[in-house]
Amino acid sequence: MDCSVNTAKDVELVVKQGIAENMLGDSSGRSTLINNLADEVIVDSNDFYFAILCADLNKYCRTSWHKWQENLRQNYCNTPWATISIAAAIFLLILTFIQAVCSVISALPSKC
Repeated sequence: MDCSVNTAKDVELVVKQGIAENMLGDSSGRSTLINNLADEVIVDSNDFYFAILCADLNKYCRTSWHKWQENLRQNYCNTPWATISIAAAIFLLILTFIQAVCSVISALPSKC
């Protein structure tokens, strides 16, 4: 649990999914409890039940595309209006690019 629960948001997600119950009332207190639970316990990181899952999760998180995608989702698309405004901005950029290409094509001399 210590590997997967680091912040209060992680605790809220674990409680929401029904994996654990939060009897402490405070998510930050629960995350502190989980993070301090295995202090000074030596565990072979390759020889425990979720070793393969942790390795796959770490591999997934190291991919730059996934980091970029999560950064975009957390910082820029955190509300529906922000998502709509980003989509509108991308649409306008595409239209501007198309207009520029059409202007260049129409300015070229015709050979007919």
